[in-house]
Amino acid sequence: MANDVMTALLEATIASTLATLLVLALRVPLRRHLGAAAAHALWICVPLACLAVLLPARQGETQWAMPLATVLQPVPVASIGTALPMPSISLWLLALWAVGLMAMMVRLAVQQRGFIRGLGRLANAAPGVFRATTCAGLPAAYGVLRPKVVVPADFHMRYTDEERALVLYHERLHIRRGDLVGNLVASLLRCLFWFNPLMHVAARLHRLDQEFACDAAVVARHPGERRTYGEAMLKAHLAGTPLPVGCHWSHHHPLKERIAMLKNPVRGRTRRIIAATLVALTATACGIAAWAAQPAAPAAATQDFHYRIGATLDVDGERRTFALRDWPGRKVGFASTTKAGRAWRIELVVDPAQAGQVRIAGDISVDGKPVSSPVLIGALDQNVAIEVTPPDGSSTFALSMVVSRHAGAPGPDAASVPKQPAPAYPAEAKARGQSGLVVLKLRVGPDGRVREAVVESSEPAGLFDEASLAAARQWTFEPPTENGARGEGWVRVPIRYDINGDDGEDAGKTGVGQPAA
Repeated sequence: MANDVMTALLEATIASTLATLLVLALRVPLRRHLGAAAAHALWICVPLACLAVLLPARQGETQWAMPLATVLQPVPVASIGTALPMPSISLWLLALWAVGLMAMMVRLAVQQRGFIRGLGRLANAAPGVFRATTCAGLPAAYGVLRPKVVVPADFHMRYTDEERALVLYHERLHIRRGDLVGNLVASLLRCLFWFNPLMHVAARLHRLDQEFACDAAVVARHPGERRTYGEAMLKAHLAGTPLPVGCHWSHHHPLKERIAMLKNPVRGRTRRIIAATLVALTATACGIAAWAAQPAAPAAATQDFHYRIGATLDVDGERRTFALRDWPGRKVGFASTTKAGRAWRIELVVDPAQAGQVRIAGDISVDGKPVSSPVLIGALDQNVAIEVTPPDGSSTFALSMVVSRHAGAPGPDAASVPKQPAPAYPAEAKARGQSGLVVLKLRVGPDGRVREAVVESSEPAGLFDEASLAAARQWTFEPPTENGARGEGWVRVPIRYDINGDDGEDAGKTGVGQPAA
């Protein structure tokens, strides 16, 4: 559970950071050429990116089989001695994040409460408008559920009639545009990503773009009153107390920049349409990119059994052997490229048929061009063969396979391998009393040595990876052969770490034993 939460938080952090950097790069040129409203609207990319990575990831499509060199069945790596289980690092990180989250929420709530209490007793001045007993930070708008505009105590004495009308229009515009909700979302993101300094910078710049956009809307509505509006700005009271969920005048208010922007021309309808289209496309692309960047989700269980498919692929006399396991109804694939450069691919779906039989439906292509779509009914544990030749007769594709049914979820396939040096049991895992499973994917060279080693999956994540990779780089295998010549091939190697290992005479030792046939 902790691993899942931390993984989601990491993905959301990366997505929000990249989206923020994108907005920071585009906001100034966008405001200069297409207006302040476009720059402000672009900030929607940040929450969209966060939401996108929380959506269910796409399902993995075709599972492509790798040429079979050798595959280990899960084998025990024993650890001797008992220790009290200790919380994993994921739990510690999750607890630290939760403490920071609560601290940031309390801080923002105290700031919000302090600003509202500082207003004193509110008197009703007009529908939706209240007059405070103080002046600092006013005029302001706050309240997501019941929004209100608050003006300073000397509102009628400090401002002229025209200035009051423009100020009230500005604050009501914040409410109509949804800026209070936007500031609430920005505050929530600051809480969730309190450890990311870029998020706090983004919140401040978002407020700046928000005010620029609101000013541009006021000027567009009252183009002949720029000077009056600028003078009203100069009369506002700055406040030292922040208002996280609201719009007010703080000591960090960009007053100089806002007055300078009043000289900008009002954008025409064409530019507004271009700006809206560009922002919509950018936000959509940002969300799709964040979602698509997630790794494909593993296939969900559809039955209480799976199929093992052992296959031999012969293309123009060049033979390769494959093996994989997957759920019924899932698309699997075999591919081979000949020395002459002909690329053959077959994608299959194996479904149950009558008792003891399976239905095999596939699509075969060569060099990217469809050749055949065979549909076969075959018996379990019996050889099923497919042979195809393209219309020009330049190549021959022959696939023979045996499908067997097995209970439970699909796992790594098994094959006989020589004894390999066992990984060392990590001291951290031993201290925690932690067991686990790591599945490695290794590229075996013609000399039988491991050329490349990657972790395909691990549970718990990261704890046993280093020990597994260190051991795998010392292993040697019987290399795969093609037409009698040694070549390269990939191999999946699952390793099970068992804290409750054998306590016999070999206590304290680790080893990789022979797998079951």
